[in-house]
Amino acid sequence: MSLLGHIAVGVTVARRVTPNPEPQSVLARRMAGLAALAMLPDVDFLLHDLGPSIALFDHRGPSHSLFVAILIGSLVGVALIARGHPNGAGWGLLAIAVIASHGLVDAFGDTTLGVALLWPISDVRILAPWHILPNPQAVLAWQALTDVGLEAVVFLPAWLYAFLPRRQRDREPGA
Repeated sequence: MSLLGHIAVGVTVARRVTPNPEPQSVLARRMAGLAALAMLPDVDFLLHDLGPSIALFDHRGPSHSLFVAILIGSLVGVALIARGHPNGAGWGLLAIAVIASHGLVDAFGDTTLGVALLWPISDVRILAPWHILPNPQAVLAWQALTDVGLEAVVFLPAWLYAFLPRRQRDREPGA
């Protein structure tokens, strides 16, 4: 899958957890942060090309596992708690969910590669029984462009929810 779907998850979750009215800058920072967390498992794609060819950096390998999502999300929560954030544990759980969504969404991709969701318990790569999401293989090929377009349509409701303007809630007098 291309990054459109993964980023859609991050920005949609940010929109959902950001109360209204909250400054747009807060919403924008949360969208950027959660979108980055949603994309984080694909760091294996870069590390595989830059580093030695070891199984740890195989695409859709350990970085896509639920274990890594729990580990990184927990580190986010601990870091926020250490900085005195009043809801650091909640944000840690949210980070786990957003990171874990990456591997789960990739399991529905039109590929035979599979996802190492259960690493380090198992090296088995898991695929959903339905391959409903496109998996663009080339950057500029016509098929890749149509696949990205299909993905944009599939995730259009998430994008609309994330970016349509919010209604302003009435404030209490004197607030």
